[in-house]
Amino acid sequence: MAMAEAKVRTPEKIQDEIRSYLGEIEYLRSQVGAIDATIADLRTVDATLAYIKERGEGKEIYIPLGSGIAIKGKIEKPDDVIMDVGAGILVGATIDEARENIEKRISALMELRLALLRKIEEDGRKVTELLKELEAMEPKGEKTKKAKK
Repeated sequence: MAMAEAKVRTPEKIQDEIRSYLGEIEYLRSQVGAIDATIADLRTVDATLAYIKERGEGKEIYIPLGSGIAIKGKIEKPDDVIMDVGAGILVGATIDEARENIEKRISALMELRLALLRKIEEDGRKVTELLKELEAMEPKGEKTKKAKK
């Protein structure tokens, strides 16, 4: 008897599942947005590095320090880059090495983005199935009333 009771799905339980999936979808979409922003930032850095490699030596630029403050500087060694390789560890690299690192990071983020989009799609299908199940539970009179509205 306990097994039969555990498998009984009430409209309330189904609605709770739907809300749970919708919450997860919303969260996943926000994560996709954060990934998109990071990818855009990385692409900007990549384009800047490409520009500096081609035309940077001897150019005067303003170097951002943070909080909207920058200092004037001159690019003397455009192929001498320092990059963060994780855990705050900085290593010297060439512009080409830095750009390669950026491309790897973008590729990894794109894979993660695709996985999140697949999960969003899967959750969307589950919501659709649950809505159909919920609709099938409604008394026929209720369906007719809703259809007439």
